[in-house]
Amino acid sequence: MKFAVVLLFSAAAVWAQAPLKLVNTPTTEKAGVPRKVFADLESNFDFKIRGASDKDPIDLLGLTRGLYLPGYGAVFTTEVSLVVNPGISPFKQKITPEEAARVRQRKLANLPLLKKTMQSLWRDAAMGLTSMPESEQVVFAVRVLYQPWEDTAGLPGQIVMKGARKAVLSGDIQTEEQ
Repeated sequence: MKFAVVLLFSAAAVWAQAPLKLVNTPTTEKAGVPRKVFADLESNFDFKIRGASDKDPIDLLGLTRGLYLPGYGAVFTTEVSLVVNPGISPFKQKITPEEAARVRQRKLANLPLLKKTMQSLWRDAAMGLTSMPESEQVVFAVRVLYQPWEDTAGLPGQIVMKGARKAVLSGDIQTEEQ
């Protein structure tokens, strides 16, 4: 009986609370970085990553997303595969060791191209975010995804390029591979 009374009072307390008021205010606008600038940079990044190689294209697996963190800077992220992987289907149910080795070599060949493209994209962002303080960071992080059958030794799972926006003139970009 006591339990039912406690439960009843607890439920009454929850129902008596005022409803939450949701406000849709984009943080980039509030901080003085127009959302359109982010949208343009995001689509530019996607376009440049897709077109980085005519011979063996990098596979963009997720659209680039950017956000502004007041007091820190701008962060852009995306996911890629270094090449378009061969697929599994009912007609081809496994990847042979020879195919896996060829895919690995293609990915190793595309890795420097991805890094060069990322440096260019970092510079684009640093130059495009003029309303952001020069001391704040511009970060571009790319997750590199692999299939379970792949040999990933020597290949990064993530590449991060970052630096203060003012570093665009000196080219002082920190690169970290994980």
